[in-house]
Amino acid sequence: MFPDDKTCLLNAMGTVRNVEGDFPQGGGEAAALMRSLDWSATSLGPIADWPAHLKSAVSLMLPAKAQIVLFWGPEFVALYNDAYAPTIGQKHPTALGRPARENWAELWDDLEPLLTRVLDTGETVFAKDRPFYIERHGYPETVYFDISYSPIQDEFGGIGGVLCIVSETTERVVAQERQRLLAREANHRVKNMFAVFHGIINLSARSARTPQEMAQSLRGRLNALMQAKDLIRPGIMGTEAHGERTTVGDVVQTVLRPYEDDASRERIVLRGPNVPVGAMAVTSLALALHETTTNAAKYGALSEPTGSVSITWETHGGDFHLEWEETGGPVIVAPPSAKGFGSVLAERSIADQLGGKVEHDWLPSGLRLRVSVPLDRLAV
Repeated sequence: MFPDDKTCLLNAMGTVRNVEGDFPQGGGEAAALMRSLDWSATSLGPIADWPAHLKSAVSLMLPAKAQIVLFWGPEFVALYNDAYAPTIGQKHPTALGRPARENWAELWDDLEPLLTRVLDTGETVFAKDRPFYIERHGYPETVYFDISYSPIQDEFGGIGGVLCIVSETTERVVAQERQRLLAREANHRVKNMFAVFHGIINLSARSARTPQEMAQSLRGRLNALMQAKDLIRPGIMGTEAHGERTTVGDVVQTVLRPYEDDASRERIVLRGPNVPVGAMAVTSLALALHETTTNAAKYGALSEPTGSVSITWETHGGDFHLEWEETGGPVIVAPPSAKGFGSVLAERSIADQLGGKVEHDWLPSGLRLRVSVPLDRLAV
């Protein structure tokens, strides 16, 4: 009368119900998706034909609060729970029930050897804060996970799949890296502070006629220096800068004001249109300008009484362009043999934070520096 009781049963209402449609039991989005999928179209075949080891692993995995993905069979078909789904972003739910290579293509050269190692050796692979390159939100990023990849037996006693228990640690790793960068930045600032103060004192002494004038000029320059540092500090600390939008001219003037020479205002020339700078971008731009200005005061045009700096900027198409040109300073015989931390930090601010680029041209007459940034990134 009825089909084999392996696939059907009689419920309380006396109607026929498919047992395969009841597995996996329990709530949750991942479980519901598994019940709705046509598994006969996959390499795993109908759920009714799944080995007991696979069903047991799935039953244990789905209700777990840990982030778990199970890769089964030679194609590493992906099965995972609700806790894991957010870690793959837009790959969910497409990745469920599909070979891993289809949806983890960008990191397959990294992931496949790990899975194959477990499948071939039966050993567990464990690592903390392991980096993975992934495209899960429409853009590439490096993320970090604590991982434990363990073998799951099949019905023949071999290794049928790999159970991956993971915990994303990206937020912590990035925070730790920010703290390391902050510590290096603080050490860099301390080393530079005396050199900067020395340069400012020399500027004030050259233009002052009396001790009172020098004291007044020095106080003004030190106050301006602190204002410039206030532009930079929020970005380094990982907080927002100013609630009000400023312009490129405001940033440049604030950073360069401590180095103005009262006896010769023309030694610092600024020229450009009003270009808005967003609250997040202002810190990156100010940091890059501050590092360049500091180097000019220590080694370049601003270290000599006759030296001058010209900063011009413009917009063209969808990009912002700034050019920094030094003249009248020490003659440059050759480019620096290595970049200091300050220069690396400045370039990283423009490239990593603003998606721009920095170009150096070490002319005998002085440094010529060009900065390019997409306008949409500058406005953030």
